[in-house]
Amino acid sequence: MRKPFLLCTLMLIQAILLLTGQVGIAQDRISAAQRIPADTLLYFSVPDVEQFGEQWSKSSMGQITHDEAFADMKKDLVKLIEKYSQKFEEETDLSLDQVMGIPSREISLAFVKTSDGKLGGVAFMDYGESGEILEKILTKTADALDKQGAQRSINSAEGTKITVYSFGDDGADAGPVKVPLAKKFAYFLKEKTLVVSNDDKILESVLSMWDGQNQDSLANKKEYQYIQQKCSEPGAPAVMQWYMNPIGTLQTVLGIASRANPQVAMVQGFLPALGITNLKAVGGTSYLATEDFDSISRTFTFVELPTSGIISMFKCPAVAQQPPEWVSDKVSSYYSINWGIESAYDSIETLFDGFQGRPGALAAIVDQLADKPDGPKIHIKKDIVDNLSGRVQVATEIIDGEQIDLTKLSGQFTVALGLKNSDAFQKIISSLTARDDFPGQAREFQGTTLYEIPGAVLNTPTDAAFCIAENQLFVANDVKQIERVLRKDRGVGSLLNSADYKRISETFPEKTSIITYQNSDAQIHALYEMLLKNRSAVDIEGVDLEKMPSFEVIQKYLPISGGYTVPDDQGFLTSTFTVKKSSR
Repeated sequence: MRKPFLLCTLMLIQAILLLTGQVGIAQDRISAAQRIPADTLLYFSVPDVEQFGEQWSKSSMGQITHDEAFADMKKDLVKLIEKYSQKFEEETDLSLDQVMGIPSREISLAFVKTSDGKLGGVAFMDYGESGEILEKILTKTADALDKQGAQRSINSAEGTKITVYSFGDDGADAGPVKVPLAKKFAYFLKEKTLVVSNDDKILESVLSMWDGQNQDSLANKKEYQYIQQKCSEPGAPAVMQWYMNPIGTLQTVLGIASRANPQVAMVQGFLPALGITNLKAVGGTSYLATEDFDSISRTFTFVELPTSGIISMFKCPAVAQQPPEWVSDKVSSYYSINWGIESAYDSIETLFDGFQGRPGALAAIVDQLADKPDGPKIHIKKDIVDNLSGRVQVATEIIDGEQIDLTKLSGQFTVALGLKNSDAFQKIISSLTARDDFPGQAREFQGTTLYEIPGAVLNTPTDAAFCIAENQLFVANDVKQIERVLRKDRGVGSLLNSADYKRISETFPEKTSIITYQNSDAQIHALYEMLLKNRSAVDIEGVDLEKMPSFEVIQKYLPISGGYTVPDDQGFLTSTFTVKKSSR
């Protein structure tokens, strides 16, 4: 009795120690973002390549490769891969599988500004237990670089050896603007991680932050942390992460260019006046095969408040919005935006007046245009801007099975602009269409005046049209779309009532700035049928396009996608996601 009890006790202790060790490893795992500077310009990471592969295999696009309808084509692809894998092995003494299996956990890439003002790149790759294979590749790389005349040197930083290959002047600096990149290939290996850069000084910086405790790292930057927090998905690991400092990148490029052309420095001086320096960062995360969605992609734009200038032109207040009944359930895409048009106009006016150096400069020009004797007598601010609500809706439809021409893949679109005063806007339309130079004609349809412009005038295959109805200005590239909008029975088969849209919209917040919906079946069907029709003219080595299955096989894997944008105290968040057809 004592021996089994003792054995069970030892096994329990071992299990506890093992679990504790695993938790410690997970907690101690240091990301590349903890080893690069806070002023990093661009950062992209796949936190775990193995996990990425697992999640991808569960997604719609991953599962399509396992469909029996593709079995014959897969055999051809396998033979092709084996062919080139054999060639690769003959030349390198390494199999393609060995090389592809090197990445173990994180793969990351970052661009930073170097100490001497140039741009530098640094890449991280965890190689796990593939150290011997990696060493063989590095040895062959060294032999190739030696043959090219590269100068090899060995440096040391933080007790780690850095191998550096320097290249002579190859003329890349010739011309009015010098290439702002160091011409080096440098790397080091540490703790089963390969770190490569074009500048050994960057590697020294990485090593100085290797323990992940440096407070000046990207991971500790408030914008980066805020973005990661807002873009997280509880219970799901991110398969990709990214971060960008767009204005910092622009300022760096302008700073480099100003060395060759001092006048470029003047552009930098205008950036604060334009208000774009308030745009501090943009970043996001992606997820695959979560509990509820096929994929999720979140992007957060971090803006320092209060905003002004150009950024204020793109304010979109959150309101309750959904597709109206005129939007058909056959649409390929639908977008609805609530744009703060009044604040946008005020921002334009402020910017213009500021550059002119006198208040009221833009207003004076607008007044003059409205009073021109030979003009349309329309006041841009009073007659147009003040009468627009800011609601913009766009619905696009592709008739499945009819449009196989690339020029028609954009489909039939209908744009609806919300109006505050339909009667006032109707007077504007009437005055414009009454002019002798108006190329179209007006007619009545369902009690509404419809204005039609012949396709020959616009060089399009269909007649375009526009009208005012239900406090909206409708514009379409096909008059049939407008006619359908005006029909009284249009509520039948509307997007709002479709199961696809309901599945997507059930996660929308109550109030949003932008909502989107996409069903790309018809568009991809058109492209696929075009490929099948012309497959005899397409020559892909080792692949017989005659073995391609029917579109119905692919269609069941094409997801439905949608998303929304909402404002935030520090900017705005955009979330897009896809749903498997099988889960609808």
